[in-house]
Amino acid sequence: MNICIVQMNVIPGKPDLNFETIKKEVKNAVANQSDLVVFPEMCLSGILVGNYFENASFLARCVDFGNQVVALSNSIDILFGNVAVEAGVGDCDRALLYNAAFYASGGALEPLVVCEKVIKCFLPKILLPCSRQFDERYYFSDMQELSYSLNQSLELLLTPYTTKKGIRIGLSIGEDILAAPMSECDLFINISSMPYEMGKQKERHTIFSGHAKRHKIPLIYVNAVGTQNNGKNIYAFEGGSSIYDPCGNLVFEESAFKSCTTTVGYQNKKIKVAKEQHESLSEMAKVRSALVYMIAENLRRFGIERVVIGASGGIDSAVCAALYTEALGADNVFLVSMPTCFNSSTTRQAAKDLATNLGTPYLEAPITESLGVFCKSLALLSFDGNKTPLKVEGINHENLQARTRSTIFLATIASVLNAAFTCNGNKSEVMVGYCTLYGDTSGIFCAIGDLWKTQVYELALEINREKVLIPLASIEVPASAELSELQNVDEGKGDPINYQYHDKLFSFWMERKAQYSLADSIAALVDGTLFEKLGVSELEFRLWFKTNEEAVNDMTYWWNRYKGIGVGKRVQMPPILSVSCRAFGFDLRESQI
Repeated sequence: MNICIVQMNVIPGKPDLNFETIKKEVKNAVANQSDLVVFPEMCLSGILVGNYFENASFLARCVDFGNQVVALSNSIDILFGNVAVEAGVGDCDRALLYNAAFYASGGALEPLVVCEKVIKCFLPKILLPCSRQFDERYYFSDMQELSYSLNQSLELLLTPYTTKKGIRIGLSIGEDILAAPMSECDLFINISSMPYEMGKQKERHTIFSGHAKRHKIPLIYVNAVGTQNNGKNIYAFEGGSSIYDPCGNLVFEESAFKSCTTTVGYQNKKIKVAKEQHESLSEMAKVRSALVYMIAENLRRFGIERVVIGASGGIDSAVCAALYTEALGADNVFLVSMPTCFNSSTTRQAAKDLATNLGTPYLEAPITESLGVFCKSLALLSFDGNKTPLKVEGINHENLQARTRSTIFLATIASVLNAAFTCNGNKSEVMVGYCTLYGDTSGIFCAIGDLWKTQVYELALEINREKVLIPLASIEVPASAELSELQNVDEGKGDPINYQYHDKLFSFWMERKAQYSLADSIAALVDGTLFEKLGVSELEFRLWFKTNEEAVNDMTYWWNRYKGIGVGKRVQMPPILSVSCRAFGFDLRESQI
């Protein structure tokens, strides 16, 4: 039996375009004499389409294109994922829907759930995630609800599908690999639609390998590629479709972030792939690929061909410039340096060197004169009934610089060039609101907003691995906003965040599955377990904080920003390109309290 697995780019909300991809791949699979062609979960509708699942006309189109897929199965069997629409009413008076797998053969759908007189020509998903990026339980019913309505156990309903050649295939969708039975199968196929997440690949291999080895049957995992979003977070669907032999060995893994087709030979529980295995990437190389992929795919979807980036000479804007250049090409990335008297010659030269290294257009546009005109004009004005002088100084002058750069200079230049401008903020800044609302929080989306500052430096080294694109000065200079003399990088001054320590503390508070609080971190400091939990040495910690009181005061300050002004700024941030185990946005569901 020859099985063609299709790692396709699923375009959310576009069943017509996805059907055209399926149609082409089915034709190719027939030409290559495959017996079965397999497509990912929700390959017609997309998985992150929000309230489209409450739109009757959209659901009707998904069903219609699903029927057209079935019509392609006269010469080949087709396994694919789609939304199943049933008569009746689901939860909260919504339509009765299932995230389901369909198996078409001979121009018709095959029964996948059989219970006495009840036959379902689809297999509902068992485990519906309702956390992080997914909200499936809000829209769909699941296999457990179906089994309850039929008064039958899951074990009786979840039986292998037997092909016309007598091969028993155990089918599952996404996370159901953790729940679906594996016994009495000759082959197991899992169709998924899972986004990339740092460190997740190893965990996935462990789970799939363990299942194959435990039940001594080969396993095929077919995942989608492409990018989808939930409004506040953009995700890169990884692909990485994999094949495991009955001993649990990884026989083959498909490339990440690429549409690919692979033919798998199956006979008597033996599996064979003729395709050559690609070279695996380091984790930070995959982060780079994921970010570039999301930038390119989403800007193309938005119809945006050019971007304008504020180049400060620092690490964040430099990394963003390199990513956008890789995604769009150097001619379509415009770097703008907007110095004041607070910007050092070191960072100004680094910004210019960055443009030279990348081959991008470059403009230096000093903003000191514009700031002066605005401040003088404002100082001449006053409110009727309140004579408070409108003198712009201190933190107000720092914020004015940031807003002038983004919402005036960058936004206007982008408008003239028919381009978008970018937000270059990192996760550390987003966490505690160390950014200016309507200033550096503005932009089309936030490319590195799911990377801690220390990870941004790691990504810079990855980008420079083969060729120096990011100037060494941008890596070596102290991280600084350069908005006042107190942030003079030539004097070693910079941001108030100690990224080597605070990134780990911030991660402890927001990235762990158990949501730790300020009280938890203080308790861990008191009982001496904080150092191990954060992964910092006690010796280094004592160089930063002489006493526990100092450390507690520091924690309290940043926690209050995290849960205070930081929340207000985050809800107004552009969408974040998400690559971690938990990103700000819809991924971390927080309220302003």
